[in-house]
Amino acid sequence: MTAPDSGFAEFIESGLREASKVAVGMRGAGQVKVKPADVNQVVTDTDLAIGALLTGRIRERYPRHAILEEESGGSPGDAGVTWIVDPLDGTSNYAAGSPLYGVMMAAVGPEGVLAGGLALPEFDTVYVAESGRGATRNGHRLAPLPATGPDRSLVAFGMDKGAPEVMAGEGRLAAALGTACLGVRMSNSVFDICMVADGAYGAFVHRGCRIWDVAAALCVLQECGGVCTDLDGRPLDLTDPLAMADEVFEVCLASASVHPAVMAALKAVAPA
Repeated sequence: MTAPDSGFAEFIESGLREASKVAVGMRGAGQVKVKPADVNQVVTDTDLAIGALLTGRIRERYPRHAILEEESGGSPGDAGVTWIVDPLDGTSNYAAGSPLYGVMMAAVGPEGVLAGGLALPEFDTVYVAESGRGATRNGHRLAPLPATGPDRSLVAFGMDKGAPEVMAGEGRLAAALGTACLGVRMSNSVFDICMVADGAYGAFVHRGCRIWDVAAALCVLQECGGVCTDLDGRPLDLTDPLAMADEVFEVCLASASVHPAVMAALKAVAPA
């Protein structure tokens, strides 16, 4: 696999630290808009400011790299690396005044994710990982995910607003997870993923992610020994990011000890 640039981790951490200051500083200011194409998608002035900040930093440091940013879209490059930026994950939470939101960015090469980072601005916490080099939280190496069994593990389940029949289906999945595990938690944001990285939760499940929702998380959790698959148990393929901007990912990001139970619980209630 293509090795990550030795400066990726430092670059990601510094970018996320700066973005976190912007997010905290702009809370309660600016406009909040709902995207016409999807009532689940909210955009704030903070999204736009952080997106511009991080893409600007990437273009200055890595001018030949491609970029895919949630709000501004994709721009090609010729160096075999694509940066994926989610300026605010959990924007609805942010706009409502909840601290359960974050910022994510990742570098992806031809064979997969090279490096990634997750920031929780309200908690002054940044997670960074490079492929094959481990993961850190605020500069301290993260331990391997615990081998706690599913009956003693909380599981995060994210779901968006939808038609009644869609929500009924989501409810069945949440109930199945709650039966198989200790309980279900829902922030519907990167906060849940960070709780998996910390070992507080055993898994994160979501049926409506985009590539910017999962790329950085994939790197961080895999470097902690996590298992990151779709809901059929297949590894997530993020090797052609610019072509995947409209793709919807159904994901299970979990510890190795919890992943099989989550897969079995979901399979038991999946439509035929």
